[in-house]
Amino acid sequence: MHLTLALAVVTFVIGVDNYIVAAILPDIAADLDEPVAAVGLLASAYALPTALLAPVFGPLSDRRGRRFSMLLGLTLFTLAAAACVIAPTLPLLIGARVANGLGAAIAIPAVFAMAGDLPTLGERARTMAIVAGMFPLASLLGLPIGALAAIAGGWRMSFLFIVVVALVAIALVYRTSPRTQGRPTVGSYLGAYRAILQHPRVLRVIAVIFVWWMGTFGLFIYVGEFVHQAFGVPTEQAGLIYIAVGVSGVIATRISGRLITTVGPRRVVLLALTGFALSAFLLPRTAIALPLTIGVFLFWAFATWAGVPALQTIVAGLSADARGTMLALNTSAQSLGAVIGPIVTGQLIVIGGFALAGPYTALVGLVALGIAYAVLPRGTSAPTAVAAAEG
Repeated sequence: MHLTLALAVVTFVIGVDNYIVAAILPDIAADLDEPVAAVGLLASAYALPTALLAPVFGPLSDRRGRRFSMLLGLTLFTLAAAACVIAPTLPLLIGARVANGLGAAIAIPAVFAMAGDLPTLGERARTMAIVAGMFPLASLLGLPIGALAAIAGGWRMSFLFIVVVALVAIALVYRTSPRTQGRPTVGSYLGAYRAILQHPRVLRVIAVIFVWWMGTFGLFIYVGEFVHQAFGVPTEQAGLIYIAVGVSGVIATRISGRLITTVGPRRVVLLALTGFALSAFLLPRTAIALPLTIGVFLFWAFATWAGVPALQTIVAGLSADARGTMLALNTSAQSLGAVIGPIVTGQLIVIGGFALAGPYTALVGLVALGIAYAVLPRGTSAPTAVAAAEG
């Protein structure tokens, strides 16, 4: 339980750091005398290293151990957050955010790999669900935390809050995580990647999260605009619908662990993708009533966050020796889907509005469902083809 708490706090502080900037952009722009559009690069500066560099550091936890990778990533993350507190100019602040993202890229795959190292399916499912639940919780709390900290002492206080929680995370990981070393059976730093590339099914499993996130995140960021257009709600109030994601997501991830052990992770992923595709198709048709839109969005968020821990449980079981590498690739695929999805969906909204974007997103969900049905292992545990090949 203490280890699960440590993993949860690590994920929470990294998640909050991802969302907190949105609450303080105007304050940063005013204080540094920079345009808001330029300050908006702070979000990309944090997210892009995670998308691009997570696979680079994935084998690190396989070779040196989960504890080493988490402590290294968290130390860099904390120092970068402290640099954000004192950064005098926007370029230096952006540089500190890049280092922030680099620390997250090192730590997050190791967190999920350590959860995947737990001995039983029940323990893995429960811990994966709790840890994954920190992301919707971070989305629910990140903005108000940032706003309250800024009110109390300016935008720099928001980053100081991140520093404090990150230090708590370091202490918890140091005290509770086992002092295990990495697995030498991967042969070399690149040995895990060579083994993965020799088994195309592994890459197809990871493709599920890429396609899924390209669809779900692609439409997700425009839901506030849909509420604004459909019901005339002011934009600053329309964004409150995202509170539904945090609430529904936290509930879903708590239930997900029980579902995984009851019906198996494969069925949970298939049901989640079905629910997402249905929700995306129905969303444009809810313009007749705001409560109906909120209800569909709640169902969408519930399905998505119930399915993510199940998919991560499957990925974690693909290889015992290259687990950190597998989960790093999964993290990168998810982040890349989140980058590409909004670009494509945004263009479709320009061309045909939400009447076109909704069915397109549903189609993407069905494609992800088809891939998942074809490639996800049947039963309660994932295959160990990669581990067998490495042995």
